[in-house]
Amino acid sequence: MRSARLHIELRGYWHSGGGVGSGAVADALVQRDSGGLPVLPGRHLKGLLREAVAAAGVWQWPGYEGLAATLFGERDEETETVPAAGALRVSDATLPSETAAWLSGTEDGRALRPGLFRILHSTAVDPESGTAAKHTLRGIEVSVPLALEARIAPVKGEGPADWEERLKEVLPLIRAVGAQRQRGLGRAVLSLKEETA
Repeated sequence: MRSARLHIELRGYWHSGGGVGSGAVADALVQRDSGGLPVLPGRHLKGLLREAVAAAGVWQWPGYEGLAATLFGERDEETETVPAAGALRVSDATLPSETAAWLSGTEDGRALRPGLFRILHSTAVDPESGTAAKHTLRGIEVSVPLALEARIAPVKGEGPADWEERLKEVLPLIRAVGAQRQRGLGRAVLSLKEETA
């Protein structure tokens, strides 16, 4: 079975939220794996890839009509059921295995883990006074720029023969990952390389 490795080169702070806060410290914490390292969920990546492939279909790129449903499945929006499964599976994006093993498995690595995260604060400004509005200070935990990897593989059999090439063509359409992409977080460059067994 062919598979490919999706490389995500993050160019700035990014946030992959898991819906967890930390009281007075931060309203939203970064999602972590079992080793305490930042992770970008595969379902998020799959959604970004689906959106890019669907956009190529809408823009009438040759060979992309209906490809989003073929590769990623389709859902009935009214009943939210899945009438057809997609041909591809996307894993969570994590640090490369050697780096993750060192950060999780060595004393020096564990000491450096807190340096992978920062807290950013923001507040609303009162338009009349130009000062911070009361009760609007928000903190969000972000991760520093890193390189992450995810695996993309067909669910069963080979899937469409040209799925890797099709994904490579649309990767430039994905310019950011994670939460608050529209507010400047998560700028990234994605690339896809075939995995050798």
